[in-house]
Amino acid sequence: MKKVLTVLLPAAVLTGVVAPKIVGIQLESSIDEIVTAANENSAYTVEVKSMDSSWFSTQTTFLVSLDVSAFSDVSGAPEIDPFSVEVDFSASHGPFRFGEHAGFGWLGWTLEVAGDQLREHLVWAEEAPFYQIHGNMNALGGYYYNDSITPFTTDVENQKAQLTFSGFQGKGQYQDEQLAYQGSADSLTVTSELRDFKVERLTMDMTMPSSLEAIFESAFYDSDTTINLGVIKLINDKEQEENVDIADLYIKASTELNPENQLGNMQVAYGTKKVDIAEFHGEDLALELEVTNISQEFLKSYQDFAVSLNKLPTEEATAKTMEFMSENLLSLVAGEPQLNITSLRGTFPQGSFNSNLHTSLVGISALPEQPLDPAFWLSHTLVDGELSGDKAVIEFIAVQVMKAQLKNNPQTQGMSEEQLEQIAAQQVPTILASLEQQGLLVSTNDGYISNVSLKDSELKVNEKPMPLPL
Repeated sequence: MKKVLTVLLPAAVLTGVVAPKIVGIQLESSIDEIVTAANENSAYTVEVKSMDSSWFSTQTTFLVSLDVSAFSDVSGAPEIDPFSVEVDFSASHGPFRFGEHAGFGWLGWTLEVAGDQLREHLVWAEEAPFYQIHGNMNALGGYYYNDSITPFTTDVENQKAQLTFSGFQGKGQYQDEQLAYQGSADSLTVTSELRDFKVERLTMDMTMPSSLEAIFESAFYDSDTTINLGVIKLINDKEQEENVDIADLYIKASTELNPENQLGNMQVAYGTKKVDIAEFHGEDLALELEVTNISQEFLKSYQDFAVSLNKLPTEEATAKTMEFMSENLLSLVAGEPQLNITSLRGTFPQGSFNSNLHTSLVGISALPEQPLDPAFWLSHTLVDGELSGDKAVIEFIAVQVMKAQLKNNPQTQGMSEEQLEQIAAQQVPTILASLEQQGLLVSTNDGYISNVSLKDSELKVNEKPMPLPL
């Protein structure tokens, strides 16, 4: 036993003494790599203002600058000074960590944005950073972290509105090649003399069952993200028709990459459980989109190309874009990409409707001599879609569309909502009957349905051939 201890104790001491230096060297190298990668995007720059790396700890201050003018497409627009913020980073090297990040593990670190320049307009607790994130890398190589945005209110002289934010808290981990993150905020409120606006129960949930290497180096990787706003309210006590009440507004997004053919898919859904706007009421309103068979080769090429466009004049950027597309478009369309509306639906007091539209490009192995030749693209396009709904809800939607058109008609300018509603309600039955006679709409026992398809350059609506404007 004594012999074992004689070997293990010096080894443990040696590990505790030498390992922190190795961790510090690796950390410094990682910081250099991150700064270099960040500066490849010309819209912002990251500069190391100071770095103090000792045996057991590292302190670094970064200056992050954002070139706001890089996001403007307006030619000749006045230049805006870059927005800059200091970011403080501190870390303790393991395996035996002391001080602020005391514990056992390879690395403990904190990143803070003091945000002092924001205090001109915002108020939050003294000595508290505006944003901070704490991280820990355990002895097995797993990463755990939590971040927060401090609660704040606005402080603007002679302000007519007051903004109050409850703060944001999040936590995440990276382990076994899977990144996960959850975050939430209780409320965001804006109050004024005219109306009040409130958002409650903001939540964010994200998982990425992909390696960090794939996340940072690939254009596509596996991921699932959901953002939900539990309650959104706009209240005007004087003008009741302006009141808005939305429950469970959500955005869902997912991506996946097929490692065999290097084609990626993406699904995005926007929706809400319930909407009340004045007298309007709707439930299960949703728009679900899908893009499939997207070439990772094309996306990576475009990402690299897009960075080079930021500093070019508009005319030159347009010419460069056309040149890029002529050289790379085939890699995109050869994979037979699809753009689909998998569901556009809603439920109202009058009934419900649902629709979908699937489009794809197929059988393209070479591009035409004239890239914009419509006959070529039509011959390789497939379309299949359907709209169906209860009669009452289709009539309701048709009335709303006609009212919008009447409002822009000079002959009906100045008419009240009631008058426009009456005119639209009188004309809609005639219009729907005309669409039925033309075969564009089919009446069922309790609703309407319409199907559209395009194949071999032939357009059909409800199996009836329709001429194309070519």
